Amino acid sequence: MARTATERMQTHVTVGVARIGQQRPPSRVLFCAVDGPVRVLIEADNEDDARCLCREMVFEFICFCD
Repeated sequence: MARTATERMQTHVTVGVARIGQQRPPSRVLFCAVDGPVRVLIEADNEDDARCLCREMVFEFICFCD
Protein backbone atom coordinates (compact mmCIF):
# COMPACT_ATOMS: atom_id res chain seq x y z
CA MET A 1 0.00 0.00 0.00
CA ALA A 2 1.38 3.41 -0.96
CA ARG A 3 1.82 6.09 1.68
CA THR A 4 0.47 9.56 1.11
CA ALA A 5 2.71 12.63 1.50
CA THR A 6 1.21 13.49 4.89
CA GLU A 7 1.93 10.03 6.23
CA ARG A 8 5.58 10.24 5.15
CA MET A 9 6.12 13.72 6.62
CA GLN A 10 7.64 13.85 10.07
CA THR A 11 6.68 16.68 12.36
CA HIS A 12 9.06 18.16 14.91
CA VAL A 13 7.47 20.26 17.62
CA THR A 14 9.35 22.49 20.03
CA VAL A 15 7.60 23.58 23.18
CA GLY A 16 8.77 26.56 25.21
CA VAL A 17 7.76 27.98 28.55
CA ALA A 18 6.96 31.65 29.06
CA ARG A 19 6.70 33.13 32.51
CA ILE A 20 4.09 35.81 32.85
CA GLY A 21 4.43 38.45 35.50
CA GLN A 22 8.21 38.64 35.58
CA GLN A 23 9.53 41.80 34.02
CA ARG A 24 13.05 42.31 32.77
CA PRO A 25 14.91 44.99 34.62
CA PRO A 26 15.15 48.14 32.52
CA SER A 27 18.39 48.48 30.64
CA ARG A 28 20.69 51.12 32.01
CA VAL A 29 22.36 53.81 29.96
CA LEU A 30 25.55 55.81 30.39
CA PHE A 31 25.74 59.52 31.17
CA CYS A 32 28.80 61.77 31.38
CA ALA A 33 29.66 64.10 34.22
CA VAL A 34 32.78 65.83 35.47
CA ASP A 35 34.36 65.95 38.90
CA GLY A 36 36.95 68.71 38.63
CA PRO A 37 39.33 67.67 35.81
CA VAL A 38 38.05 64.05 35.78
CA ARG A 39 35.33 62.78 33.45
CA VAL A 40 32.93 60.41 35.22
CA LEU A 41 30.65 57.86 33.55
CA ILE A 42 27.36 57.26 35.34
CA GLU A 43 25.20 54.21 34.67
CA ALA A 44 21.56 54.98 35.43
CA ASP A 45 18.04 54.02 34.41
CA ASN A 46 17.23 57.49 33.06
CA GLU A 47 18.48 61.06 32.91
CA ASP A 48 16.59 62.15 36.02
CA ASP A 49 18.33 59.48 38.11
CA ALA A 50 21.71 60.50 36.67
CA ARG A 51 21.08 64.16 37.47
CA CYS A 52 20.04 63.32 41.05
CA LEU A 53 23.22 61.29 41.52
CA CYS A 54 25.27 64.20 40.19
CA ARG A 55 23.68 66.57 42.70
CA GLU A 56 24.36 64.15 45.58
CA MET A 57 27.97 63.50 44.52
CA VAL A 58 28.60 67.18 43.57
CA PHE A 59 29.41 66.27 39.95
CA GLU A 60 28.64 68.52 37.01
CA PHE A 61 26.21 66.69 34.71
CA ILE A 62 27.16 66.86 31.01
CA CYS A 63 25.04 64.61 28.80
CA PHE A 64 23.95 61.16 27.62
CA CYS A 65 26.81 58.98 26.27
CA ASP A 66 26.44 56.48 23.40
